[in-house]
Amino acid sequence: MEFRQLRSFCKIVEHGSFTRASEALRITQPALGLQIRNLEEELRVPLLVRHSRGVELTPEGKILFERSQVILSNVDQAVRAVGDCRTLEKGEVRLGLAPSMAAMMAISLARKASEKLRHMRFEFLEAPTPILADWVSAKRVDFAIACEGPLDSNIIREELLHEWLYLVQKPVPGQPMIGPPIPFRELSTIPLAIADPMLTKLLYRKLVAAAEIEGISLDIQNVLPSTDLVKTLVEEGHVATVMAYANVRRECQQGTLRVRKIAGPTLTRNAYLLSHREGSSNKAVRELIRDVVAEEIRDMPECATLPEAAM
Repeated sequence: MEFRQLRSFCKIVEHGSFTRASEALRITQPALGLQIRNLEEELRVPLLVRHSRGVELTPEGKILFERSQVILSNVDQAVRAVGDCRTLEKGEVRLGLAPSMAAMMAISLARKASEKLRHMRFEFLEAPTPILADWVSAKRVDFAIACEGPLDSNIIREELLHEWLYLVQKPVPGQPMIGPPIPFRELSTIPLAIADPMLTKLLYRKLVAAAEIEGISLDIQNVLPSTDLVKTLVEEGHVATVMAYANVRRECQQGTLRVRKIAGPTLTRNAYLLSHREGSSNKAVRELIRDVVAEEIRDMPECATLPEAAM
């Protein structure tokens, strides 16, 4: 009996037909059928019954399917553990970052990695979430820190961070750098510029959708491919913008920018850790990433939360 046969058998059961299973496994139906016949001959029992609607498990097939899931799960865990060792030996981790996540934590990640994982070399790659998802799916990167977006079924997504978005403005003399909340409707009276480094229009669409629900129009004057350029325009008083506090924390601490939480509706963004289902689990890297996220939000003004598993 081979693991390949068990995987093929389980895939047929999961898809309910030889046709769909052969497409998922990318092998021909005759080759798939031969694997199952050989498995049945070795076990000396029928496992599947074909009919017009697909396939049905025999009583013996049900037992094998249940046991095979446990066996294959243990095998996958062993492969991931070996992958962790291989990654540690070669000392290289490829980490993809969405632009907003890179601005928030790339420097802290690099510093923390040099402190805690000196034997490993980190390669940081920046790209919008759809491209990061493709890279993870194709195993071009080991992990990715991404925002919202559709994913393939072979990608595991774990929530890293849930944070509020803020209206960012030029400081007001005598007013604190973290001002009182502002109703979303009041944004209609403020000229805005939106930073969109990778031109995904994710934030733009989120703002427009919220405005349509509220029955208002926003004065979005520019969508610019540079976060620093937008912050400079805000500092000069030409426009305001909408960003997560993490992206303007340094400027708020230096007194060059001011933020106000947007309320009614509250705007938020989520950050996720993406990895391939068959990739390395590498607990050390995962812990490093979660530690950096926790540190980055530690002094934020009630604007971010960690998922319960990370607390």
